[in-house]
Amino acid sequence: MAHRIFHNFWRTAISVALCIWLLPLSLAQEPVLSLRAPSSVAAGEAFEISYAINVRGSKNFQAPAFKGLDVLFGPMQSQSSSFQFVNGKQSQSFTLTYTYQLRAPKEGNYTFGAASIVVDGKTYVSDPLNLTVTAARQTPQNNNQRPQPRPAGNTSALPAEISDKDLFITASVNKRTPFVGEQVLLTYRIYTAIPVEQYSIYKTPSSMGFWTEELKANTNGQEQEVIDNRLFVYADMRKVAIFAQDAGPHTIEPMEVEAIAQVAAPRRRSNSIFDIFDDAFFNPTESVKKNLRTKPVKINVKALPQDGRPASFDGLVGNYTLHFDFDRNQAVRTNEALTFTFSVQGSGNIEMIHAPQIQFPPDFEVYEPKISYDKQLSANGVNGKATFEYIVVPRNPGVYKINAFRYSFFNPKSEKYEETLIPETVLNVERGKDLPQSLVPGQTENPAKNDIEYIRLKADTWHKTGNSLLFSLWFWLILLGEALLFSAFLILYRHRLKRNADLVGRKNRRAAREAQKCLRKARRLLTEKQTEAFYVEISQALWGFLSNKLNIPPADLALDTVRNALQNKSISPSLTEQFIHTLEHCEFARFSPGGSGLQNMQSLYDEAEDIIRKIIGTLK
Repeated sequence: MAHRIFHNFWRTAISVALCIWLLPLSLAQEPVLSLRAPSSVAAGEAFEISYAINVRGSKNFQAPAFKGLDVLFGPMQSQSSSFQFVNGKQSQSFTLTYTYQLRAPKEGNYTFGAASIVVDGKTYVSDPLNLTVTAARQTPQNNNQRPQPRPAGNTSALPAEISDKDLFITASVNKRTPFVGEQVLLTYRIYTAIPVEQYSIYKTPSSMGFWTEELKANTNGQEQEVIDNRLFVYADMRKVAIFAQDAGPHTIEPMEVEAIAQVAAPRRRSNSIFDIFDDAFFNPTESVKKNLRTKPVKINVKALPQDGRPASFDGLVGNYTLHFDFDRNQAVRTNEALTFTFSVQGSGNIEMIHAPQIQFPPDFEVYEPKISYDKQLSANGVNGKATFEYIVVPRNPGVYKINAFRYSFFNPKSEKYEETLIPETVLNVERGKDLPQSLVPGQTENPAKNDIEYIRLKADTWHKTGNSLLFSLWFWLILLGEALLFSAFLILYRHRLKRNADLVGRKNRRAAREAQKCLRKARRLLTEKQTEAFYVEISQALWGFLSNKLNIPPADLALDTVRNALQNKSISPSLTEQFIHTLEHCEFARFSPGGSGLQNMQSLYDEAEDIIRKIIGTLK
């Protein structure tokens, strides 16, 4: 009985220790909606805020109404994940981020409520957003700018303006009647017949009703086009891939752009001899700002057809190819992990690709799939690949089948559903080393599947029962021991956190180790008669020891700094001067032509080792 009690004691103690060390990991899996935003911005400047949730399966994200701010674009969704499988243990992390770009038109203090999101039927909220908007930054004037010429005489300048026929922007889509979930390319283009100095997007339309992806538009490339018998230069300002979420008419709101162009400054005639400067050759130019705005774009989104819709269809739209991979040449044994990879590659909304419905045998331990997205954004749209990696561990030997399954998507080009049948996979699982043999000859490999359980030939070990364990001395000793063990682990854990947080102390404790490491390397270089490398290591040992031990930045190391730091640490003047002498001896021997003798090198090594040991003993 005492043996069983001690066994339970150590099992309980190990469980408590594991709970303590794994406590931060378990807490990290709780859903948390975090906010990332600046605390202060300048009026008129664009800035970003983002909300991130750390678990999968979230829905119904609701951001606060940013009243008083201009929403330039958003929300833009992005996600990242990581996965590890080590020694049969799985760990993974996931982050889904909603990003907004905002701008505050005027200074002041703004407070916005919390954002919310639903995970497994429970609502989680973020911290509220507190924002301070300061005065707009002053744009420095260019002192090298050449002043504009002004004609003499009694002339007065008129305000210069830019005509809508000289400079305008357009918004166009490559499809006006797409299907739900189909990729549509939205292009914003600027046309100009006059020189444009710069332009900036002032406000982007909201993405309500669409999933959006910013594409890589060629903003530097310029081409020419003739419109109404007039030559224009145009360039793409922005390109977006949009995916409608529901059927019906949709309107893409206008985008606003602020542009600065050069135009000739108009002048009034003064009926004098100076009117000859009214010629265009003599007229100055001015930089004029103009606000541009696109026209609303209307599209009519078609619902996906009901005819021919397969049972495996789950809303995926695009043009894809499927692959189900498994290394059939590897040996399959019990208690050894296997990897099955299902990938979908093509053009469309890559992040909407869902996991397939794969039914593994019940004797297989199946982990949650690792999901990775390789998304490629170009001027031609969104392409990429979604990969689902399944880690499974067979527990019993035998012949198993992974049933065939189907996967489908709607192809908008052919306007048809395409379904692929993944054939069944047969696995011959051999017995692994860790699986025990059958207790009885002729016993089946998996008794759980038998209609009648096998007969036990030997009875279980019986133990004589005595008094109640609750009133025994062993019970209270075990309980006290577990309490003491838990307290000891807790104290050690807190001491470890405090010790790791003391950066100066860690650097101080590391000083002796780093110095001894350099001295050992210098001893080897002395034996190998590598003079130059020897002096470098001795110098690094001395200077590095001071930097770590006294917490002096390497950039501030100098003889005066060393002397003052040692005196502040209550080091005796004689020991301080001895350390300074060793530093000077090292630098002199390092750069002196006659300091390369082995005797001098040995003397310098002994001197450096002795002074470092004395400093360590004094500072303890």
